[in-house]
Amino acid sequence: MILAVGLAFALVAVTFAFHYRVLLWLGTNTPKLNLPTHTQVLVIVVVLFLTHIVEIGIYAVTYSLSVSSFELGTFRGSPVTDAMSYLYYSGVVYTTLGLGDIQPEGHIRFITAMEALNGFLLITWSASFTFLAMGRLWTWDSSCTGLNNRQ
Repeated sequence: MILAVGLAFALVAVTFAFHYRVLLWLGTNTPKLNLPTHTQVLVIVVVLFLTHIVEIGIYAVTYSLSVSSFELGTFRGSPVTDAMSYLYYSGVVYTTLGLGDIQPEGHIRFITAMEALNGFLLITWSASFTFLAMGRLWTWDSSCTGLNNRQ
């Protein structure tokens, strides 16, 4: 149990730090790319998407090690036997989709719960960052901002 709790909190710390560094890099370097502003927003979205894929991968590797090496639990339901299965499971949990075709048993349930909360926070952080970047980079038409409705 202590190992599962330690792994879960370590994963949260690693993914938060990684996400922070990516956001810091994007905020600092995207304007230096000399791209049109709309393209800068697209770069931000693509990099953040890939960042989430890496974070899902970090959890998937941990699930694989947790089952095969650390013996912290198993999965029932659909078989989880290869890398793509672990990535699928991690992606479903990270995005809080929760399809339920794979159920964790044992102490990996705690890691699963922490991944769902962690993924929710990181996705929200990315959405906030993208929203702020779009507000800074895009010139909005007055019909989008409500300025044409002023009396």
